[in-house]
Amino acid sequence: MFLWCFTINKMAAPVWMSGVEEFVKGHQDSVVTDISNGIIDGNIQLLELVENLGPFLTSVDSSTRCRGTRLLGEVLHRLPKQYLSAKEVELLVSFFCDRAKDHHSLTPHVLYGFSALSTVVNLPVGYAAKIVKEIFKEVHVQSLSQGDRRTAYNILANFLTTRIEELKPLGADFVYGYIQAVDGERDPRNLVIAFRTVKTIVQNFPIDIFAEELFEVTSCYFPIDFNPPPNDPYGVTKEDLILGLRHCMSASPQFAQYCLPLLIEKMTSDIQSAKLEAFHTLSSCAEVYGPDELKGYLGSLLSCIKTEVFTAASDSIELSALNSLTALVTGLSSSVSQKGSRASLDGFIDDILTECKHHLCEPELKLMYPSGKLLQAVARASDPACYKILKTVVPLLLEQFHVHSQPIHRRSILDQLLGFIVICKNFDESKEAQNPIVEYKESLLPLFYSLLSDASPQLRRAGVTGLVGMLSLRDLVEENHWLMTTEHLTQLVLDDKDANVRNESITALAYVATNHPDVVKEKVLPLLIANLNTEDMDCDQPANSSHMTHDFLLDTLTAISTHGSIIQTTVPAIAEHVIQSSEKPFSDNTIAEAQTALKHLVTIVEGTISDKTNLHLYYSSLMPRLLHHAIHCCFLQKEDHVFWREAALELVARILRVVTQNLDESNATELSTTVVRMFLEENVSLLQLPNVYPSNTFHPLEPSASWQQTQLVGLLSTVVCSTVKQVVVPNIGSLVTRLVHLSCHSSHHVTCTHTAKCIAGILNKLPSGTELEAIVETTINTLDGHLKDVSATGVSRHRVLTVWSWLTKALILRGHTLAGAYTLRILSLLEDSELGPTAADGFFIIMNEFEDIMTKPMHANIRLMYRQRCFTEVLPKIVEGFNSTQPVNKQYYLTALSYLLRFLPKQVLLTELPPLVPLLVQSLLVEEIGLQLSTMTTMYDLIHDAPQILGQHIDSLILQFLKLTRYKPCMKVRISALQCLGMLSTLPSHIIVPYHQRVVRELGLVLDDKKRLVRKEAVRARQEWCLLGSVQK
Repeated sequence: MFLWCFTINKMAAPVWMSGVEEFVKGHQDSVVTDISNGIIDGNIQLLELVENLGPFLTSVDSSTRCRGTRLLGEVLHRLPKQYLSAKEVELLVSFFCDRAKDHHSLTPHVLYGFSALSTVVNLPVGYAAKIVKEIFKEVHVQSLSQGDRRTAYNILANFLTTRIEELKPLGADFVYGYIQAVDGERDPRNLVIAFRTVKTIVQNFPIDIFAEELFEVTSCYFPIDFNPPPNDPYGVTKEDLILGLRHCMSASPQFAQYCLPLLIEKMTSDIQSAKLEAFHTLSSCAEVYGPDELKGYLGSLLSCIKTEVFTAASDSIELSALNSLTALVTGLSSSVSQKGSRASLDGFIDDILTECKHHLCEPELKLMYPSGKLLQAVARASDPACYKILKTVVPLLLEQFHVHSQPIHRRSILDQLLGFIVICKNFDESKEAQNPIVEYKESLLPLFYSLLSDASPQLRRAGVTGLVGMLSLRDLVEENHWLMTTEHLTQLVLDDKDANVRNESITALAYVATNHPDVVKEKVLPLLIANLNTEDMDCDQPANSSHMTHDFLLDTLTAISTHGSIIQTTVPAIAEHVIQSSEKPFSDNTIAEAQTALKHLVTIVEGTISDKTNLHLYYSSLMPRLLHHAIHCCFLQKEDHVFWREAALELVARILRVVTQNLDESNATELSTTVVRMFLEENVSLLQLPNVYPSNTFHPLEPSASWQQTQLVGLLSTVVCSTVKQVVVPNIGSLVTRLVHLSCHSSHHVTCTHTAKCIAGILNKLPSGTELEAIVETTINTLDGHLKDVSATGVSRHRVLTVWSWLTKALILRGHTLAGAYTLRILSLLEDSELGPTAADGFFIIMNEFEDIMTKPMHANIRLMYRQRCFTEVLPKIVEGFNSTQPVNKQYYLTALSYLLRFLPKQVLLTELPPLVPLLVQSLLVEEIGLQLSTMTTMYDLIHDAPQILGQHIDSLILQFLKLTRYKPCMKVRISALQCLGMLSTLPSHIIVPYHQRVVRELGLVLDDKKRLVRKEAVRARQEWCLLGSVQK
């Protein structure tokens, strides 16, 4: 032994030797950390530790030797990877190699030491091989526990990653040793490592004499049949094992003679999962194995693939079979320059053509489509295969098209032809070979053009698809074909009577617009816009163009707005249509027309906002135009107007929001400054548009102004609250003060809601500091004064409390220290008989997420898990308040609780649920529609997620749900109750079977409900319970 060469520091030994003795005796494991830190700090020498372990390592008691060896391994694992010198590593490797020859009980501890040494930086050259040989010689891996086997695999994996050049001289001995180590492994965690290592071994070691053994030791697991247990802490998935094994089987062409027969056997089995995995594995293997290894099995493989495609018993297996055929042909095409390889490829394709070609001449039979799929899978594989297939198939299909006259047969032929055209998109024209479809261009283009005027809508659609396919082939068609195709497509869009043909043509125009926008601008846009500007189009139009409505034209313009140069025309045109529509005599049609146009603007803006050119157009032109018109409309002296409607202004706000949140700091600052000044200074001329407004009449922040003006605060909120965080809102103190005054004194509900949201959005993003604290304090003091003043005139305490709730939400989102105190104030108002309902609704505001304010896209300050923190703080106080309050106020606490639970993440909710279920059940008894709906929404999810907990209250739940199915005041309550009853049928049968007959009987009475939607839901729920009875029988 080498222990004698270490020097002993006698003075240091007593300090830590007692701890070593305790560890060896199994009494104290914490000494490991102390010794490791002592070595790192220089107070203990590692070699000194080994010397002092001598009596334990030479003890006649094997358990003592085990503990001594383990201590050294534990210490090594805690040392930095670069700490040990090369000399120390040499000695330690020799020590552990010597220990490996000891009693078998030491083996796990020796491996643990080797594991630490396998990752050190200063491992001398040759010592990795020494460790590996020692493991292969002395360790019987499969006799060890799972964790120790994993350690052995990790050692080998570490060396194969970091020291592979040192291991290569071991050659076939390493391969044999590895086979011996992994043979019989059964734990999924270890198999993941073993599979990953095999591919490295195959690529770097000679496996010739052990190819069969190496393949067998891994392929015995094929196909993988493993389902991880619920909540598996190790994270090993079935997919990990499948992919790992697949990489093993496809690692080397030397596996082909063993792998391909196995795959053929699985392809012909009756087990669907085995078939599917066999085809997937073939796809991975084909390109690796190459033509020489594949050619002996091509006939059998093709037979298996044909069987699955022709029978089409499973879509997933059919698709995997076709993909494997593509991979086979790709593998055969990998070296077509070689004479033998070319012969294999040609022969294989000829066999497939012989099998399938005659089916292409029989469009009336069902085998045409499967045959076409096989041929397309072959053509997709490589350029030589594509060229050979199309040289045979395209002329044949063109001939068959003219032979058959029935539209349904022609459509089948065209479907096959179109499939091959699509495949030609991927043909590599950089090589000498020309795209094979070019040869048939003069036949195909006239054919597709002629189909556009065919009497059959199906053939017209095929003509459209074919033309787009031809246009998509690079450099295949001349410029005049783009122009001609666009004219034909436009004619179909405007005049064709079939909706499917029109939709296909619109999609084709969108493709043209993306690739040749100039053609669309010249030929399409003028016609569409001219028709869009036609007055009363929906009523006065030709009989053959009944589809030519404003809605249809807007759909078309939106679909082709794919390129910046087209958007420069379509967006202003649609915006102008919005304005013209809103100026028409007021009616339901006017409202629908203007709002539809606005929705299309929203669609275009949201879909194209990422382009900087489009963003500039929206910022510089569209936003000012819409703002200008919205302000203009608030001065009109009319009974009603489209732009007075909340829905229209919400669409305008949505456009402003999308644009603003994408602006850079400079433009966002300019925009917010302009809009804020316009509202504060009441100066519309800041929009720099024609000022057609009466002077001194724009007072949007004054409660005395008309509601048409004050509701424009929603547009102010959208702009100010959507900018990036770096933007500084000007005059923010004055703005918030006036907004608070407006929210407290306005009698218009929409105005108050937008104002409260605006205040919240501003305070949420305002940087922390004295300004924020001052504004919050001033605002809270104002609101609190109004809440306490019960006799105040002109101020609604309900609206004040709503503002308070929004402000509290803003502070909760950003994690402000005062958020908790303001939440408690809302809780205290649940005791107020007047404000109780509004206070309960405040928790809906706090817990819900609104798309128009304080969202991540709007750059709001949102801390993680804010809902969980709010729930944790509020829940005990709600339960306490519910238990102590007067009966008349209990419903307010229940409503607040239902909102807390409704928006809480399920994983948090389930841990807190058991004591809350009785409160939820009691909520169903309260004659409050909002509370009932909210509670049943929560209940519906909980029945699925926590069936055992809800099952404990099944008697109360069924009784109350049945009662609510006949709740006459509200249809939504009846529907929700029926949905919950239907979900209850999924509870364990021993819980719900006693209620089966009663539920079925009483649901039969609901089948006569006067509302169709209720009857529909009743039928569904009753069927679920009836089926439950059938299962029991």
